[in-house]
Amino acid sequence: MDKQEITNKKNDSDSIREEGIKAGIFGSIKDRGEVDQVVRDRLMGGPRGPEKIIFKDGSAVIFKCDVRRYWKAQNPDTPIREAIVYQIDKIVGLGAVPKTMVIDDMIDNVRYDGSVQEWIKGAKDGYQIERFTYEEKKIFEQLKIFDFVIGNSDRHLGNVLFTGDDKLHAIDNGACLIIEKDEDILSFSDSIIHFFSRHVVHDMPHIVEFIEKFYYSKDMILNLIDKYIHDNTELAKLMVESRINYLHNMLKRDRPFSRKYREWRKGLQEEIQDILKKRK
Repeated sequence: MDKQEITNKKNDSDSIREEGIKAGIFGSIKDRGEVDQVVRDRLMGGPRGPEKIIFKDGSAVIFKCDVRRYWKAQNPDTPIREAIVYQIDKIVGLGAVPKTMVIDDMIDNVRYDGSVQEWIKGAKDGYQIERFTYEEKKIFEQLKIFDFVIGNSDRHLGNVLFTGDDKLHAIDNGACLIIEKDEDILSFSDSIIHFFSRHVVHDMPHIVEFIEKFYYSKDMILNLIDKYIHDNTELAKLMVESRINYLHNMLKRDRPFSRKYREWRKGLQEEIQDILKKRK
């Protein structure tokens, strides 16, 4: 690569970062105000556990490090995935993912390079909830669609928070959008089939509208992934596009979704092949 190519690549990178700053994908912890304290006793394994950063005004965020700074192995860029999932949430109007962005700051001579997500005050996780309210149930059902599309492999009741105001908050969204290059893009949680087998989706307006919103926002979502996801980008796009197409095409057929895992895999495989043909 000659000097001009290096310069052009740097200019492109700078331009993308500037756009990302405007969009709220990248930011600085210093924009939030003065830091009061950092709680570092929430270590949960790995090179550096999540840390709670508390500001003078009483608000807080959860910081998760970019593990590539600590491990020599080639690990996926999970901080940007956290931030992109928040952006996708905004695009489709789910309203469940707390504000998330990527930072690279210094606090008390300690480097904070990773993602920060809004701390949800007074929340209980799903293990502490006995029943949903009507509105919580609707959002939780939409979250199943959301997690299926982004390929979230780590959704459990511990990372769904409830605040008693008919809202829920979907936290910890790094394990999505194809983490490993050899990941099976046809794999998904059985919970999505369980959900569709128990409901007539066509009689659930909030699900139909949500799937349609994904479909008509598809290009915007794919462009977002293409611009900011640097690891396994094409696979991530292929997974997301095929799943959106599959859900939308099943809706158009106006018949119940299959209750068989193999049928879902077959349908997704057909969508993937169709996309690959069109790319050629």
